Amino acid sequence: MPFAQDTLPLFVPKVPEKPLKFCTAHKQWLSIVEKLEDWEEIRPRRNLVIEMPYATFDNFTGHNLYCDIQRVFLHKDAARKLRAAINLLEKQRPNYKFIVYDAARPVHAQEVMRAAVRGTPWQHFVSSPSTGSIHAYGMAVDVGLLNENNELIDMGLPFDSFAFYAGRKGERQALDQGLLSEKQVENREFLRSIMRQSGWINLQSEWWHFNAAPSDSIRAKYAQPQ
Repeated sequence: MPFAQDTLPLFVPKVPEKPLKFCTAHKQWLSIVEKLEDWEEIRPRRNLVIEMPYATFDNFTGHNLYCDIQRVFLHKDAARKLRAAINLLEKQRPNYKFIVYDAARPVHAQEVMRAAVRGTPWQHFVSSPSTGSIHAYGMAVDVGLLNENNELIDMGLPFDSFAFYAGRKGERQALDQGLLSEKQVENREFLRSIMRQSGWINLQSEWWHFNAAPSDSIRAKYAQPQ
């Protein structure tokens, strides 16, 4: 029997017996996207930090999906909106920085993520590779915020949490239950505001995930790297 979202048990990732490092697949993907004229690489800057858990073994799959390679790519349409968000953040909170957890994502990585939750109550948290995550189109980013001391701004839950209140749709209940504080929700709302004003759409189940356009229009207009 499936669980209601607010009654899901605590998600405990299963540690793989043999953690894998997907170097061949990731380097092949990089060799493709590097040549795409309508994609670009996003590089670290004063107010943008890149720390991608999927380029390490420290993520919910237990595998190193990006072979230690901390390189971020986006479609140019999304990259333009990310620059707008960076500029807006600099105006509103000059000492803050974005931290990028993930952006364009190879299909091989999506397959591993889906396999990690397949057949569990959390399966719906991870898009099927067959339909394609918006990340695969280079049109989504996972981001958080850092303060002037390079400390994470408290969002109540970490990146990639599977809790029912990881996004907006569970926040009111979590507030009522004391699982989130008003300040944590305020922090989430600030991030959403910056991103929304820059043309991004927040995924309702994840405070960190933003699409550069409606998902249906992305799938109709854009293509995944082949």
